[in-house]
Amino acid sequence: MSLADRNYTPQQAELVSLLREFAAGAVLFNQRVAERVGLHATDLQCANLLYLLGPSTPGRLAEYTGLTTGGVTVMLDRLEKAGYIKREANPDDRRSVLVRVNAKKMEKIDEHYAGVSVQLAAFLKSVSEAELAVALKFFRHINAIRISAAMGEPR
Repeated sequence: MSLADRNYTPQQAELVSLLREFAAGAVLFNQRVAERVGLHATDLQCANLLYLLGPSTPGRLAEYTGLTTGGVTVMLDRLEKAGYIKREANPDDRRSVLVRVNAKKMEKIDEHYAGVSVQLAAFLKSVSEAELAVALKFFRHINAIRISAAMGEPR
C-alpha cells in the first residue's frame, strides 16, 4: 500500500516518508558503528537501551525489543563477554537478574556519534520551546506505538 492510498495529506505523507528515510539511515549508520566497535547491530542497540533506560531484567528487554528470551540471553552473553554489561542479582526478585550497562564502555561508543551530537545540539538551540513540545509529543507517541508493536499488541 502506498502512502497515497492511506489518505494522508501531502504534509502527513511527507512526514511518514521522512520518518522512513530517517529510520533506514539510522539503522545503516548504527550498523557501521556496531561494526567499528566489534558488536552486532542488535547488541549495540540493546546496550544503548540499557544506557538510556537504566538497569533491566532480561525478560523486560525481551518484551521491549520483541526478541525471544533465548535471543536476549545469547545477546547478553556477547555483551557481557565484551565488557559492555554486567549481570547482578535482582534485589526485587531473587529468581532473576538485573542487567546494567558499563557506562565507561558506552562513552567509547558515544565517540562515534560526536559529529551528529554537535550538529544536533546546534540545531536544537534554534528550535523554540513550542516546537520542542510538539516534537516531544510526536516522538513519545511513535515510541509507544513501536513498543506496543514489539510486544505483539494488537494494532
